[in-house]
Formats: sequence, C-alpha cells, structure tokens
Amino acid sequence: MTQEILFVCNHNAGRSQMAEAYLNARYGDRYAAFSAGNYPSSSMSKYTVQVVEEMGIPMEGYAPKSLGKFMDRRFDTVARLCDCSGTCPVLPPARRVIDHPISDPSRFVGDEIDIIEGFREVRDLVFAWVDETFGAAVGVTITWQRPDGPIPSVVLCSDTGRPLQEVIRDICSLLERQGIPCTITEVDGPMQLAFNDVPFEKIVPIHVPKTCSMCGTCDGSDGECTGGRRYEGIPESVVRLAAMRAAGLK
Repeated sequence: MTQEILFVCNHNAGRSQMAEAYLNARYGDRYAAFSAGNYPSSSMSKYTVQVVEEMGIPMEGYAPKSLGKFMDRRFDTVARLCDCSGTCPVLPPARRVIDHPISDPSRFVGDEIDIIEGFREVRDLVFAWVDETFGAAVGVTITWQRPDGPIPSVVLCSDTGRPLQEVIRDICSLLERQGIPCTITEVDGPMQLAFNDVPFEKIVPIHVPKTCSMCGTCDGSDGECTGGRRYEGIPESVVRLAAMRAAGLK
C-alpha cells in the first residue's frame, strides 16, 4: 500500500514539481506523489524541466495545478516547500503537515547561466530533502517488556474490548501493508509497552497506574508496575496513535 504525498509551493512550477517528479521516480514503490500551487502558474518553468531532466527524470505531462483540485482528497503527508505557513490557503486534509521552506527559484535574477545554476542548487536541495524525509523506511519495533510467563489474554482495550495483543498484531500488519517494517518482540522485565524503545505513555501521554489494583503485586515505583494487567482499559485508538507516531505518520 503506497502513501500519498502532496507537495505545495507558491506557483507549482518549480520546487514542488521537482519534489513530485523525484519522489515518484526514486521511491514510486512506496509513495504516490502529487503537487499543487497556492497561485499556480500558467505553465511549467523551462528551467525546472531542464534541471530535472538532466538527472534522467522525464517531465513530460507535468503541469501546474491548483490546490483546489485536491481539496476532496486525504493525504498521508502534505509538505509545504514555500514560506507561507501563516498565510497559505487551506490545505487538503492530511495525517501530517511538514513545513520545509526552500528558496523560490522564480525570484532568481541574472543571465541565463546564473539562473540555471540557481535552479540546479534548488533541485539538489529538494532531492536531498526528499531522500532524507522519505527515503529510509521508518521501521517500528513494538516491545512487550513483561515478567516471566505469557501476557494475560484478558488485557482488554476499553473502546473496542479487543485483547491488546491482538491489536498490536493488527497494527504491525497495517504498517507493513504501508511499506513500513514492523516487528514485535517480548523481553523479561517490569511490564512495559514500547515503540522503538520509547515507552508507550511517553509517545501518547495517558494515565497508566503505578500500581495494579487488580493484581496487587506492584511495588509502586514509577514505571515499575509488574502487574500483568497494567494496561487494562487503554483505548485501542490510543495504541494505534502511538504506533503511527513512532512510524512518523502522525
């Protein structure tokens, strides 16, 4: 399952087009990229076309588009490459919004050589940022730290009534369908649920009792509850939110 990414800049003739073309060409197995402009130009910048095609990426069929074309879609990520975060028109709904302003090449002045060199610099900045932000799949390791013995199957989520272990397995399957590696590990120790070694309650602050009133075996130390039902009543929606944040999707 691919993630849908929308890149936005002022005119959709330079930066966002570079990002869309590169993400589709380099990481098209994981992402479907689109781009749009706050105030789209009537045509593509010839310099954008030239510097992107220099890198072996065809630009045939690319054209400026308005944000309005995408307002009825929901994206995994909307990335603004312009500096208008405080004045931009309303964006389409998205799981996350990234602001990463890059210099607007349409403002470059000088002779033909100076302008094309400026566009190449912007291209290199855009490509490097796309690699850094979207290139490496963010894996998620879900760790059950628990006392000896299996985790009781009666640890239930309050909103769905489903066993927490079943929810964790479903979350892993969902992430893998989105191209995000996910593993579940179990280790001995005081009861703790963690994502990428970060305790669950630090990713999504929520009350987790120090002592387990149901088992009565805890010593009361902060974060050291050994009761097998410490997470009894945690909403499934909150566990899913923690996993999405660990994967960089929220």
